Amino acid sequence: MRDNAIVIPVSALRRIFVMLLVLIVLVLVVLVVRTQLFRAGISTLFAPSAAEIVDRNAYQSVFLTNGSSYFGKLEPQGDDWFVLTDVFYISVSDQTGTQLVKRGSEAWGPREPMIIPRSQILVIENLRDDSDVVTAIRRYKLGQLPAATPPPATVGPTLAPTAAPSTARPSPTR
Repeated sequence: MRDNAIVIPVSALRRIFVMLLVLIVLVLVVLVVRTQLFRAGISTLFAPSAAEIVDRNAYQSVFLTNGSSYFGKLEPQGDDWFVLTDVFYISVSDQTGTQLVKRGSEAWGPREPMIIPRSQILVIENLRDDSDVVTAIRRYKLGQLPAATPPPATVGPTLAPTAAPSTARPSPTR
């Protein structure tokens, strides 16, 4: 009866056991990675975070969803908040023209830092050191109040004359 028996060497059994163990570990790794990717989003693998893009040595311009724009040093605080320090904004008036204003001199007396929820930020841009805004900020810090900067010398669009309002009767369905 021993002559008809199938003999499997112990080394082959070990190889099969090791291969099964490696296969099980690979399946577990794939499941864990897949779960993490779907929780965080696949784009997080390829898109850098704001913390990686914001240049901590430069000033940033921050445009908010309410139409306001601020300039300062921006730092991400976790996933949902940003902190803006050394905050400035541009004020435009007929009397003084365009001026860079240090935030905090308003009547309500806001203090730094400015804490901004991520959901309120539309655009963040790193500013060049030679930009007009950064130059004005440096002049302000040196005690030289920035003079009103003239608006850009670009020609704005002109409006075409509009036709006179119609004298037709309004629709009865309105």
